[in-house]
Amino acid sequence: MKNFGVFLHELRKEKGMTQAALAERLGVTNKAVSKWETGEAMPDTSLLLPLAEVFGVTVDELLSGKRANNEKCGTEQKANIADEIKGHIFTRGKDDEPETTLDRICGIICAFIILGGITVYLFLGAFAGLWNPYWIIVPTCALSCGIVGSIFNLCDRQKRIKKLSNGKNPYVDCACGIIFILCVIVYLFLGAIASLWHPYWVILIAGGAVCGVVGAIGNYFSSKK
Repeated sequence: MKNFGVFLHELRKEKGMTQAALAERLGVTNKAVSKWETGEAMPDTSLLLPLAEVFGVTVDELLSGKRANNEKCGTEQKANIADEIKGHIFTRGKDDEPETTLDRICGIICAFIILGGITVYLFLGAFAGLWNPYWIIVPTCALSCGIVGSIFNLCDRQKRIKKLSNGKNPYVDCACGIIFILCVIVYLFLGAIASLWHPYWVILIAGGAVCGVVGAIGNYFSSKK
């Protein structure tokens, strides 16, 4: 454990990262990082892969507290990190990520949304003859599931940590996804209900532009941290 802490401290200094920056990237507290480096505690096994990816080492090197003599090139190393973490004694030994409770809840909610939308559409069509333009209900429900999924992914701590370890900002991804899906829904409603397909296709372009701006700003502040 002591070798691990010393090695982690050296890696962090080589990277020019503070304990606070590393803690934020992994979704833990500064105190937790401090305990790892002093040898008082070890990180949770779910954090070994993100730690290895942050510092460009293998999980075996991280746990042994030293770099291997036959150090691999960065591209090959990243490709093998997942296999190494799976084969380590502390891992679950599963090839696929297990489905979480949030994933199951999200699936149930989306199923209810889509089934509810189809039911409403069939009712309006069969009893009121409103097949058109109320077909819009079905694609709207499907797109709404995309919004629900984005929100649930943001609420999943492990998925946030994984995205952060890959250099992605999960908050930006969620915001951009929701913005663009909302733009598509608005455009479909304007087209289906008011026949304003043209020139309101510009809404889609505007949504993409807004996502680009949000992404640039979010990634800028993320890199500064």
